[in-house]
Amino acid sequence: MKFEECYAIIKEKFEKKDMSKVDKDFSGVLTITGDDPGCVYMSYVGGQKIIEPVKHDKASVFVSMSSQTFEDLLQKKIEPFKAFSTGKVKAKGNIFLAMSIYKKLKQ
Repeated sequence: MKFEECYAIIKEKFEKKDMSKVDKDFSGVLTITGDDPGCVYMSYVGGQKIIEPVKHDKASVFVSMSSQTFEDLLQKKIEPFKAFSTGKVKAKGNIFLAMSIYKKLKQ
């Protein structure tokens, strides 16, 4: 999957999400690796969502995965926790905040 496709999917899902369940501001960078790599910066601060296809050095959490893992997660071929625990998804920064937000948005 090309980065442009990954970004379009992420952007659509992020823009549609009701963020009112999230009680903390956050920012994150998702790096897609592989033949067509790229970065996505996402933030939710003061009730405002921002998503851009850029690398950003300051964020609460940094996540990286291959485009294949991204596709597998989308198609529910692998669960996020399993992908993380097997090293297919790597994260650093405030991982507990990221997990908390993920759980709230999944409800």
